[in-house]
Amino acid sequence: MGYELFVGKRYLLSPRSDRSISMITWISIGGVALGVIALIVSTSVMNGFRSNLRDAVTGSLPHITLFSWDEEIEAYNSLKKKVLEHPEVVAASPYVYKQALITGKKKPKGALLRGIDPQQEPSVTRISSYLRESIYSLGPLEEEEQRRLADSILGRLSHPKARAEKISDGIILGASLAQQLDVRIGDTVKVISSEQRMTPIGDVPRVKKLEVIGIFESGISGYDEVLAFADYRLVQKIFRMGKEVSGLGVSIRDPETASEMASELQQLATGFLSSNWADENKSLFQVMKLEKIGLFLILTLIIVVAAFNIISSLIMLVAEKSKEIAILKSLGATDGSVRRIFVFQGVVIGLTGTVVGVILGLALCWVLGTFNIIDIPPGVYPGGNRIPVLIDWYDVGLTTICSFLICMLVTIYPSSKAARMNPVDPLRYE
Repeated sequence: MGYELFVGKRYLLSPRSDRSISMITWISIGGVALGVIALIVSTSVMNGFRSNLRDAVTGSLPHITLFSWDEEIEAYNSLKKKVLEHPEVVAASPYVYKQALITGKKKPKGALLRGIDPQQEPSVTRISSYLRESIYSLGPLEEEEQRRLADSILGRLSHPKARAEKISDGIILGASLAQQLDVRIGDTVKVISSEQRMTPIGDVPRVKKLEVIGIFESGISGYDEVLAFADYRLVQKIFRMGKEVSGLGVSIRDPETASEMASELQQLATGFLSSNWADENKSLFQVMKLEKIGLFLILTLIIVVAAFNIISSLIMLVAEKSKEIAILKSLGATDGSVRRIFVFQGVVIGLTGTVVGVILGLALCWVLGTFNIIDIPPGVYPGGNRIPVLIDWYDVGLTTICSFLICMLVTIYPSSKAARMNPVDPLRYE
């Protein structure tokens, strides 16, 4: 160990005549740790919210949709075969999108009726995770219970099964939509289509009675207020579509690459257009990205404030140890050696605060993610009633590096002040 590190260690650990310096040092360590904790926890919660929001979006919409300018596609099986040949594609399923009027116990509400294949849809979207037995239930079930519930509801949704068992066809309503219609599981609603049929009194809209068999609760009001799900073969009959569908929903391995994959699949499926979940919700996720950047910059100021305490501590230490510094320089210590002594102390203070902050921040994230400390009312937050936490190690590393660099930079002035000290002045009257 060089004498600079030896002296720096003695200055840092030995008792000081001025106890306020020691107190400022501990305050500096605590301030740095607090800033690092705030950054790690806030960015992890933002990441968790974004992940849950993405899951909620892909719970009702596939990662990528392929469609045509013509509203309906008939030869979708050949398109599906082409798409499934791509190595990044996990699954594909046809869908039908139609506007309809749904009437319940209260006034009718307009809705987007999405026709799905109950057997294939769980492999294309995350709809199974958001199916409930009641409106705004206490929260998501355990994984195995949720899977059984989803299998039961989707099995009941099957139009061929309903015909075979001679029971009424089913429909799944968004949580807010069901609440506005004042209907529960087992109630009957009427779906009124824009298609008309001839009667002795003239043209009247086609009406189909359906039984509510499930509730879709994503936590996103824009979806839960307007979406309803039915078997796509039933929707084809209601709207007289024959064998045509609106498009093809595609699930891919990495949802974050949806934009690039959509372009590739569009080139593969000549004559079709594509859209993806990221572009359809671009403004929402862009706002979240900007909020995360702003939050990071604002909370970094906590570390900056703590770093100014490090400057205060080192300047006061330089004043206290001025005679010792003068003696060292009289014995031949260079300016660089003196500078390294005080840089070492600032680095140790900053590193200690950063490491403590990272450990406590990760521990707090684990506690928030494991225990139900903050209970959020059902239906107001995507993904359940618990604050989501997703630790991104890139964010943790960036926080650690920024904190350490700030603490390093603030040692420049006090260490330079000590290095420039004239050894004659402190020893003049000794």
